[in-house]
Amino acid sequence: MAQNSVIVYYSWVGNTETAAKEIQSLTGFDIQKIEEKKARKFGTMMSAAMGAVFGFKSGIKPMDFTLNGYDNVFLGVQVWAGKTTPAVNSYLAKASFKDKKVWMFITMADDKTPQKFIDTITAKIEKKGGKVMDAMAVTTKWDPKENVVVSADDLKSAVKNWIENIKI
Repeated sequence: MAQNSVIVYYSWVGNTETAAKEIQSLTGFDIQKIEEKKARKFGTMMSAAMGAVFGFKSGIKPMDFTLNGYDNVFLGVQVWAGKTTPAVNSYLAKASFKDKKVWMFITMADDKTPQKFIDTITAKIEKKGGKVMDAMAVTTKWDPKENVVVSADDLKSAVKNWIENIKI
């Protein structure tokens, strides 16, 4: 695998972070977390989903939006009410994908491939000069009352299979 690759992800609950760390353990790629300036409280899923539906952006902490030194970006995102999260909306607005190859890994609550979601993010990345190469979506059930994060073992097989079939 190419070492000029970076994993960039947003994870509110921890499921996307689990997937990101599993990818990192298999590849050794650098990793960057998109973090909101104001932490979201658990149990506020309805307002979070509404923010996604309306395409809101949230304040995110400073990070490398230029992606200098990287040719390949592995972008970890979550589906909220069929849309991108406010933090990811902010990242996509600020990041430079010029001449970058992008692979998306998506965590979601249902088991339907979110093609419209993938197409929307792809259009945003391509508008900024990037090329989406592939996307992997995994179902990660979550109960907001218990806040149990998916285990790495639950994702290991899907992530490993995806990574092994990627041509960089």
